[in-house]
Amino acid sequence: DPRVHFPSSPIGMPLGAAMEVVALGPVALVGAGPGDPELLTLRAARRLADAEVVLHDNLISEEVLNLVPQAAELINVGKRCGDPKDRGLQQTEIHDLMLLHSKRGRRVVRLKCGDPFVFGRGAEEVEFLVGHGIVPEVVPGVTSALGASSSCQVPLTHRSFGVNQVRFVVGQTKAKEMPDMDWSQIARDAAKQTTVFYMGFKFVHNICERLQKEGAAAETPIAVIESATTPAERAFYTTLGELPELARKHVEEITGPVLMMLGPTAAFPAHLEKLSGGRPFKRARVGSCDDC
Repeated sequence: DPRVHFPSSPIGMPLGAAMEVVALGPVALVGAGPGDPELLTLRAARRLADAEVVLHDNLISEEVLNLVPQAAELINVGKRCGDPKDRGLQQTEIHDLMLLHSKRGRRVVRLKCGDPFVFGRGAEEVEFLVGHGIVPEVVPGVTSALGASSSCQVPLTHRSFGVNQVRFVVGQTKAKEMPDMDWSQIARDAAKQTTVFYMGFKFVHNICERLQKEGAAAETPIAVIESATTPAERAFYTTLGELPELARKHVEEITGPVLMMLGPTAAFPAHLEKLSGGRPFKRARVGSCDDC
């Protein structure tokens, strides 16, 4: 696609060049959802159709990017997952690119996987833009936890299962370490809460060990979902005590983004299978979608 390029820096305006004074272009932070392009909101699709510049994450599917007009400029600002040599753009560089294109009067879309305000650094981008006189629009997206929950039919709450609360957490910090959070409370609530771990698969052994050390039962159900809502989606259902061994067995083959869902409702697909008379329970999937 001739529109696509992978910049190494936001520099693109000649120093000292005579600049025509133009009004700031609008900037929208748009959530692309968990992967399936049919899960885009109508407003997200409209903003993409009107865009002149789209700064997008690396995992956005081609089906979603095809909604952008041919005349618009596509700029991949994301890091390629699993490639240690590719750092992607630094966050400050992404900020500068948004500002640069807005100052040129162009309609800018910052297209982000999932939802901009759920572990997506969208708030940092809003702070930067507002500090430079631009009030952006934020278009929500279906965050990966909700997409995985619906796609795999693992409810986040269920009265009969005694689950009345949900917690979204990250499984690792920016420094690639275990996050500093109240592990004892997560362990205490494991029997009545669904805890969704984003970006935690690389620390799965540490997470399981820490939760059991804090008192979570080894038999607590947990679901591991890769590439949720896409054709590459896979789900593994096990327990907190058995997950480390399962992870060791499959670690080399799991290459997509992973969510872990801890709590009683992670056993819900097995419950549905029993209700179906022992036949493997399969959900219906309509249409096609691609990886995000």
